[in-house]
Amino acid sequence: MHPLRRVMLPALLALLPVAGAAAATPPAPAPATAIAPAATLATSHDGAGFIYARLVLRDGGAREGYLRWKDEDASWSDVFSARQKDLPWFEHADRDQLAADQRQRYYSNHGLLDRLAWAMHHRDDDVKISRPFICRYGDLAALKLTDDEEAPVIAVLRDGREVAVRGPSRDVGSDLLVYGAEGKADELAWDDVREIRFAPAPRDAKPYATRLSGTVECRAGALVGDLQWDTSECTSLDMLDSKQEDVPLDKVRRIARNRRGGSSVTLVDGRTLELDGTNDVGEGNRGVAVEVAGLGRVLVPWNRFTAADVRLVPAVAPGYADFAPPVPLKGAVSTNDGRTLAGRLVYDLDEAFTTDLLHGKLEDCEYQVPFGRIAAIAPRGEATCEVTLRDGRKLVLGGDEDTGEGHAGLLVFADGQEKPTWLPWGSVRRIDLAP
Repeated sequence: MHPLRRVMLPALLALLPVAGAAAATPPAPAPATAIAPAATLATSHDGAGFIYARLVLRDGGAREGYLRWKDEDASWSDVFSARQKDLPWFEHADRDQLAADQRQRYYSNHGLLDRLAWAMHHRDDDVKISRPFICRYGDLAALKLTDDEEAPVIAVLRDGREVAVRGPSRDVGSDLLVYGAEGKADELAWDDVREIRFAPAPRDAKPYATRLSGTVECRAGALVGDLQWDTSECTSLDMLDSKQEDVPLDKVRRIARNRRGGSSVTLVDGRTLELDGTNDVGEGNRGVAVEVAGLGRVLVPWNRFTAADVRLVPAVAPGYADFAPPVPLKGAVSTNDGRTLAGRLVYDLDEAFTTDLLHGKLEDCEYQVPFGRIAAIAPRGEATCEVTLRDGRKLVLGGDEDTGEGHAGLLVFADGQEKPTWLPWGSVRRIDLAP
C-alpha cells in the first residue's frame, strides 16, 4: 500500500514506521448486510461513470442522486482512501522472523539517522504495521458512519465484508454534494450523514456533467484515460484557478507546464493563457491521476508532468455494473529454495481479493493496479518487483511495501490445510496468480 509517512521524533530528525503486520484468522465471508443488492436499488445504467447513491441522514431524512465528494471524487473508478483500524492476517506470520527480515532490509537501504529512528521505534523488538484502506468506489456497497472515534466509518464491500476505517483522509469528513433530478447540488456536511448506499444510476437519471478525459504526457510516456487534475478537478463543472483568472475546464484544450513554474493553458478557441499562482496551475499541484484501461490508476506528480490534452466525453468511465465482484486471490508461489506452494493467497498480509490494489512507483509515478489485472509478480532485488499484467504489459515497480521494502510476506492457504504457510518476501522467487 502507500508508503508510511515519516513522523518526527523529539530526539531524531525522522521516524519511519515500516510495515510489520497485524491480524486475525482468515475470516469467513461476512453475513449479508441490511443493504439491498445494487441491482434492486436501481436499474443498471452507466450514468457517465459518475457515483450514484442513496444517503440516509441522521435526522431521519434521505437524499438520492449522483454523489460527489466536494471538489474531488466523482466517478466509480476514483479511490476511497482511509486507514484500517485492524488487519486480519497478522497472527499467521512468524513475528520474530518478520522483524529480523525487515530490520535487515531496512538497515541495508537507509542511512544512520533512519536506522536510529527504526531502532527507537522498534526497541521492544515487536513488529509495527499499519496499512491504508484504499479501494475504488465501484467496489463499495456502502459506507456506514459511526460514533466510534477509533473507527468512525465502516466500509462495506460488495461481497458483504465490513472494514472499520478512520482518518486522516480527505475522504473521511469531507462535505458531500448530491445532484438531484434537476441537476442542482444539495450540499451535506459529513456529520449529517448516517449511511451512504451505492447503486447504479437509474436509467432515466441525467448526469449533471461530463467526465474529464485526455492524454497526459510525462517522463514515463503518454497515458490515456479519465483524469483527475490536481487529484480533484474531474468534470465539466470544475475550474482551473489561477492568480490571473479562473478558467472553466470545459473551455480548456491543453495544459502544459512552463519554465516559469506555472502553466500554459490553450483554450478551445485557440487562445493561450499563461497562468500561475495556485496549486491548480503550478507548484503545490498534487498531481494528475489517470485511469488507464486494463491497468489501473496512475498518479503523475507535478515534477514529472509535461502536458495534457484535455477532452470532455460523456459516458467513457465504467459504470457500477462494470466492476466485477471480489474473488479471493489464488495462485502458485515459487520460492528461492525450489518449492512451489499453491492455494489461496494473501499478499503482504493485507491484499486477499482480486479487487484489492497493488501499489508501486515507476519514474516517480504512483501506480494502483487491481490484483485481478495481474498475471504474475516477481521480486527484483530487495525493493522492486516486475509486475506482468494479464494483457502482457510489464511494469517494474518500487517504492512501496507492496513492491519489496517493508513487505510483510505472503500467506498460502493450501487446499485441505487448516493453517496457512507464511513466506517471508525474501524467500519468494515468483507469484503466478490464477485467472
